[in-house]
Amino acid sequence: METPMQRRRLIAGMAAAAAAALVLTGCSSGSSAGGSQSKDSLTWSMWIAGKEDQAAWQKVADTVKSEDGITLTIQGAPFENYFTKLSAQLSGGSAQCVVSMQSLRAANYTSSLLPLDDLAEKAGLDLSAFDSTALNGMKVDGKLYGLPYDTGPIMMFYNKDMLKAAGVSDPEPGWTVDDFEKTGAALKAKGDTMFGSTVGDLNLESMVYGYNGGRVVTTKGELDPTNGDFAKGLDWLGSLVKDGYATQASSDTSQPGNDFASGKVAMYTDGPWSLISQKAKVKFDLGVTTLPSGTSGPSTFAAGSGFGISKQCKYPEQAFKAVETMTSEKVLTSLAEQGRAFPARTAAQGAWYSSAGIDGAETALKAALAKSSPLLGNKQSDQLSQLFTQYALQAVNGQTSGKEAMSSIASQLGTQ
Repeated sequence: METPMQRRRLIAGMAAAAAAALVLTGCSSGSSAGGSQSKDSLTWSMWIAGKEDQAAWQKVADTVKSEDGITLTIQGAPFENYFTKLSAQLSGGSAQCVVSMQSLRAANYTSSLLPLDDLAEKAGLDLSAFDSTALNGMKVDGKLYGLPYDTGPIMMFYNKDMLKAAGVSDPEPGWTVDDFEKTGAALKAKGDTMFGSTVGDLNLESMVYGYNGGRVVTTKGELDPTNGDFAKGLDWLGSLVKDGYATQASSDTSQPGNDFASGKVAMYTDGPWSLISQKAKVKFDLGVTTLPSGTSGPSTFAAGSGFGISKQCKYPEQAFKAVETMTSEKVLTSLAEQGRAFPARTAAQGAWYSSAGIDGAETALKAALAKSSPLLGNKQSDQLSQLFTQYALQAVNGQTSGKEAMSSIASQLGTQ
């Protein structure tokens, strides 16, 4: 789910400021959807992380121009501000035609986005060409609200050099919680910290899901914050911190990735959308494997992102034509080669594997995909995410129990 993910997904202050400046200077003046729409000229809202990001997405817009004769003008924001800005535009009647959307947040926007099922059928689009987890992630109550462009399960990134120095073998796909904790002990003995704790929704929920199958969002997309197994999973994560195997969690969900890149921790969780960019950033040998499996066997959550159409768009058929091209095999292959996304189209995924150039990445990712479930969104998902950074953080850092933390969250959500 972008970047992540975003992805690529949460950006530090200087990058955010640079992206904000880029958006202000790089997009056309006037953000009113009504004032900038025509059959051959539409606007597109997208999260933008900097000049390279802008250039990559502009290339996608250029492809739409050359193949469909439609000019797409990107109107963006840094990821951490994107959905706040989007909500304001939707409520104010100034939303763009093409709307970038995370699968986790799609349920929050069903009143503002067009269901795409009829448009896809009319266009004769073969939806079976998309990864089923990616496609299902963009559905709410059985209706499709976006064509996915990327997808992926949460996995464990690790520093091979740190593990080797501690005398620990690289973790193989299917490794267990017991293996994970033994690795933590070995690294601690060398004066190193194994794991970068996180309370980011997708990452946190995936770690608990892998540990004991606990989940706070049910298979029907309903909230279950009093789930006992999820509370026990928080206690387990807290024990890793207490034992010195993991860092204290931070409300800054980009912290684990930053700590990993700087060599402060040996492992952290992320999605395949970040693997190639992390490889280019770090100064050590990077590996990737599945999350450690516990009582329920290997498992993780998957999420992704896609492109939908605002109900405010005056030309939905033209917008859908653009979205088709934006999620075509050609475009997704190009994004994969750049490391921008793990493609939602299965035919384009080979390009990502080739570009990754990381030993074992294809085996690990395929193993994770085989055991992944889509993390469904809920209309209170944003609120849940915010509450994690307050209450789940306290549990992970040993300030309260998992049960007490989730009871507080349930109270805030009005489910208790």
